Amino acid sequence: MGITVLLGVMCALAWGLPEVQLARATRNLGIVPTVIGSIAIGLLVTSPILFFADGLPYITGKGAVLITVMGILTFGGYVVAFSAFQTGKLTIVAPTIACEGAVAAVFAILLGESFDTRVLLLLPVAAIGVVLAAMGSSEKGQSSGALKAAFAALIWGGILTMAAPVADEVGVIWGFVLVRLVALLIALPIGLKLGVVGRARLDWKNVAAWGIGDSVASLLFVAAADRGPVAVAGVLAAQFATVGVIVGMVFLKERLHLRQWIGIVTVILAISAIAATGAG
Repeated sequence: MGITVLLGVMCALAWGLPEVQLARATRNLGIVPTVIGSIAIGLLVTSPILFFADGLPYITGKGAVLITVMGILTFGGYVVAFSAFQTGKLTIVAPTIACEGAVAAVFAILLGESFDTRVLLLLPVAAIGVVLAAMGSSEKGQSSGALKAAFAALIWGGILTMAAPVADEVGVIWGFVLVRLVALLIALPIGLKLGVVGRARLDWKNVAAWGIGDSVASLLFVAAADRGPVAVAGVLAAQFATVGVIVGMVFLKERLHLRQWIGIVTVILAISAIAATGAG
């Protein structure tokens, strides 16, 4: 399980570092242009990975259904999450969406996934740490977007849970590419109808930063879920909220509250314990 832990942590970094750029893009451009631009740029940058795939995938009926459903959920998850980032406070939205890992863990457990009991005890500790670490002050208006973020966490928890079955059907690389293509094919007609397909170029730097980070993170997560327990990969990947707190502290000079420091320490200890358990 050691490789799952490593991939999960790398996934958290790739998702967490460009969160500020995502918030700026959605507020500057709107939701649909950011979805289209980030998926397109992400696919373009990561397309060379197809050279490492074992030829074209053989897609069964089950595989087609899984890919289509996951693609639809991915588009919906982006729309809801980006809407939360557009209207809500980063310190509320990020930790709420980060609970997707806990949601994925619950789904995985309900589906019968088995793993070390010690990991089961550590998963909620890591999830609590995420919330504490990324939680900001309770200033007026701070809860805006929280409901959308909670809905997004449910959607993305389902998406994370489906990652392993999709990878089993068509492989990690093709699973990643095909799901993203389905989401993009859904987004493009909507963007054309709204007349906003090309708007991403107006803020391409922020869109590209998020799109590349998101694509790399998603690919890493599919690989992590394919190699180890989805519950572990999901909770570790959810540490992107903690990364967001650190980015805000270093680059935006944001002050951390005591509960955030407690959360960061809790997360580090939980990750270390999970890694030690996996290594054992």
